[in-house]
Amino acid sequence: MNPMKNIPLLAVLAVFSVFNLSFLRAAEPRSAPYVAREYNLRVPAKLTHAAPVNLGGGQRGFVFLFSEESNVDPFEGSFFFPKHPPFLAVFTEAGKELWRKELTYALPGTWFIPVLPLDMDGDGIDEIYYVNNTGPKPFVYKNYKLERLDSRTGKVTAAISWPQPTHNQANSYKWRFSLVGGRARDGAPVLVAGVGTYRDMRLRAFDANLKKRWEVYYPDDFDGPRASHSTAILDLDRNRHGAGQFMWGERCIDFDDGKERFVLDRDAWYDHSDTVLPVYDKATGKWDFWTTREKGDDGKVPRAVMFDQDGKRLWSVPDMRGHFHYGWVGNFGPAGERIAMAGRYALSEEQRDTARASGDTSKAATSVFSFYEAKTGKPLPAPKFPPSGRVVDFNGDGFHEIFTGGVLYDRFGKKIFSVKKAGALMCFHILDLPGEQIMLNTGNGKIQIWADRNAKDAPGMAARYADPLYRENVRHSAVGYNGRVPILNY
Repeated sequence: MNPMKNIPLLAVLAVFSVFNLSFLRAAEPRSAPYVAREYNLRVPAKLTHAAPVNLGGGQRGFVFLFSEESNVDPFEGSFFFPKHPPFLAVFTEAGKELWRKELTYALPGTWFIPVLPLDMDGDGIDEIYYVNNTGPKPFVYKNYKLERLDSRTGKVTAAISWPQPTHNQANSYKWRFSLVGGRARDGAPVLVAGVGTYRDMRLRAFDANLKKRWEVYYPDDFDGPRASHSTAILDLDRNRHGAGQFMWGERCIDFDDGKERFVLDRDAWYDHSDTVLPVYDKATGKWDFWTTREKGDDGKVPRAVMFDQDGKRLWSVPDMRGHFHYGWVGNFGPAGERIAMAGRYALSEEQRDTARASGDTSKAATSVFSFYEAKTGKPLPAPKFPPSGRVVDFNGDGFHEIFTGGVLYDRFGKKIFSVKKAGALMCFHILDLPGEQIMLNTGNGKIQIWADRNAKDAPGMAARYADPLYRENVRHSAVGYNGRVPILNY
C-alpha cells in the first residue's frame, strides 16, 4: 500500500516548498551590516539627494544637494514657500568636505534643482551641472540658469539660460526639470536639459562648450507618451560607453541627434508613466521594459505593462483602474528568478479596508500591490517583505533585498538592519567593496553608507558594477527619482 496515496498532491507540494525555502534560508549568507562611511552635512537635512563624483587623480567623492526643508513640489496642492535655502556640497569619499555653496534663491525641490556630475571636457574630472534660480523672485523664468561648477572648488565656471517652458499650462507641469548625460555616436559628450513631465515637453542638448546641439519640442497634442519620474540610460548598440540612449518616459531617445529609436505604445498611451524600468534579458541580448502608469483612460489601456525592445506588449496587469505609482523588478524568486511588482493607490472604496487591515494610513499602506513572474506575467503570491521599497543586492550574491521604512529586509522577510527614520538616497555599488551599498540620510545631519562585512560578489557581479551602463545610471542619482530605480544590467 502506498502511504502517500491519500495525501493530496497540493499538500505534498506545500511540504516540499516549505522544506525548499527553509533550505534556502539556511543557506542564505549571514550579513554583517556596518557603517562604512559617514558624512556630516552640519544641518538636520530633510530634502537630500546625492550622486558620485570623479574628482580626478583616482580620487572619488559625492555631491550632495540638501536643505532643512522637506521637498518643495511644484504641484499646487503640495507647494509651499521655504524658510531655509538649499545647499550644494562635495565630500571626498573618505569624508572630507571640500566645499559647500548656498543656493540663496533656489527652491529646495527635486524638480527645481536636478544635479548631474559629468565630465564634458574630457579631463578625467567631473564638472557638476545643476539648475539655479539667480534672482530673488521664485518664478521669474529668465533668472533660471544651467550652471556648471568645478567639482573640486565649487567655483561657477559657466551659466547659460535654462530652456523656457510653454506657459499656458499649470505650474505643476512646467516647473519640472531634468538633466541627462550621455554620448553621441562619435563618443562626444552630450548634456540634455529636459523641461516638462505631464504635458508640453522640451529637450535641448548641449555639447562640451554648452552650445546647442539639437532640440526637440513635444506639444501637448503630440502623439505618444509623456515623460516619467526617472530617466534610465541605455546602450542599445553596446558601443557607446554605456550611454547611447535614454528613456524619456516610454520614448527611447538617441543622445546623438534627439531622434526616437522606438516608442512603447505610441498609438495607445498618451500620458505619464511613473515607472519605466529597463530589464536586460541575457537570453536575447536585448532589453525588456516594465512600465507602471499614472493617468489615462481607466479600463481601456493597460496600466502596468512589460514590453520587449521592439515595443511589443509581452504581458500586462489585468487591473486597469487607478494610479499605478509603484513598480520594480527584482531577483526575489527561489532561484533568483525575476519578479515584477505593480502597486497602485487604493481606490476610494478600498482605502478604509486596506488601512484597517494594516493599521497604517500611509500611502504605501493604502496601496494595492500585485506580483508576477517578470518573464511570463504569471501572478504570484505576495512576498514576506514590505513591497514599497528600494531593490538592492546588499551582499552581492545575485539575490535582492529591499530597503523600506528604515529597514533592510531579505527576500524571506527577515530584518537585516534598521536605522530609525532613515531615508535611502542610493542603493547601488558606490564603494570599492563587495555587494551594493545603501546611502542613508539619518535626519540628524549625518549621511551614512551601510555595507556588509560578509558580502561576497557572485561570479559576474564585478563586471556588472564595472559596466559603463551601470556607472552612468548611478551617476544620475540626484536627478528626479533615479536614485530609487534598480539597475538590471545583468
